[in-house]
Amino acid sequence: MLVAGVGVLPWLGVAPSWRMLWRRIGLAYFCGILVTAIVAAHLALVHVSFGWTGLSLLAALSAASSAWHLRGTERSSWRRPRAVTLAGVAALAALLAEYARAFAVAPLNRYDAWAIWALKGHALYSFGWADPAVFAGHAYRFANLDYPLLLPSLEAIDYRAMGAFDTRVVHLQFLLFLVAALAALATVLRGRVPAVVLWPALLALSLAPAVFDQLLTAYADLPLALTFAVALTAAARWLVTNERWALTLASLVFAGALLTKNEGLLFVIAAYVGLLAAAFPRRRALALAVGADILLLLPWRIFMAVHGLHNKDYSLADSFDLHHVRGRLGVAPIAFRTLAGQMLDPLQWGLLVPLFAALLVVAFVLGRRALAVYGAVWGLLSWLGLSWIYVISHYEYSVYLDSSKARVVASLVVGAAALTPLLAAEAWASARGRARPRGDGARTP
Repeated sequence: MLVAGVGVLPWLGVAPSWRMLWRRIGLAYFCGILVTAIVAAHLALVHVSFGWTGLSLLAALSAASSAWHLRGTERSSWRRPRAVTLAGVAALAALLAEYARAFAVAPLNRYDAWAIWALKGHALYSFGWADPAVFAGHAYRFANLDYPLLLPSLEAIDYRAMGAFDTRVVHLQFLLFLVAALAALATVLRGRVPAVVLWPALLALSLAPAVFDQLLTAYADLPLALTFAVALTAAARWLVTNERWALTLASLVFAGALLTKNEGLLFVIAAYVGLLAAAFPRRRALALAVGADILLLLPWRIFMAVHGLHNKDYSLADSFDLHHVRGRLGVAPIAFRTLAGQMLDPLQWGLLVPLFAALLVVAFVLGRRALAVYGAVWGLLSWLGLSWIYVISHYEYSVYLDSSKARVVASLVVGAAALTPLLAAEAWASARGRARPRGDGARTP
């Protein structure tokens, strides 16, 4: 997957030369995971298995094509990392190594983990494709058959690599997802955020108890949150610098979020609305990004339509059922407050959300209004959208809210934490009265 990711970067415009490929190599593993899982998920819909052979072909093709693409470009040169960077990497490596001790032996004992995600991963591993007998079968309706197949496809690749349906070792893939996302965030923010801000921010995110706890469940909520956070941050970089590669990267990773879990649609729409509000004159570029995401989501939506799959938890069409909505409007403020309490819980997320909210205000006051508007619109729409789901659902709201409240806010909190260092750096530059150059040349003293 790492090789496949390295090969993809030049075609995304992330690495137009060997020098930039080395500089942005931190995105390789994360992009490799997403591209591999997206390809595997789509192939599974058309009766094509994706294992060692497919992975090897994808890696070889992407590596060879990228080498051809980069021929004759500027060569990379090694620069000694700064002491702060070395210290930050060492601290994160030590923390993740400690996490690995738990992930290597954790049992698959949470209901959704084995009844939804592992079940589908095992089916893809055993049958080699998304056999409608399972993925559209009435007997398996309990497994949320409307959920996309990115995560099960990734698990199936892992099982094929291990040669067995190993429900313990597969937890390491979730930890590697965190490693890949942290490396991707560090790369996206590099050049815009000083190391003395960047590495403590990433460490604070990694230390949040909910990150460890939710990743260890092998649910899709934290992988969705990490994926979305990378896309959100890449889009924020594009907003600040207008670098085309950042929006291209954001579009690919937004597609990954859409194909991870249904809630990804809400967060992605909210992010694009925030981008449109903050950068309306650049709406044509945004339209192209949205179009690419729709094309990548389309195969799964076609599969759902062909087999009559639908969301059993809620339907957005119920928003127009006035009788149903009128009887549950009182749920909205309860859900809104409950989700706020979850995001502000210091025993789960530390002070990640209060710090984000404070920096939104500071950035707006100091003149970084586009970035502040983007963050505020995305955050508020996502919060309202999650609250509205509990209104239109036909489940008893207190049970539904109590069983899901801790998980559904993950994308909001992790996304906020990912934007926080960029908000801090831009606000600081504005306070110093400096116009920041665009691209990787931008540095905050």
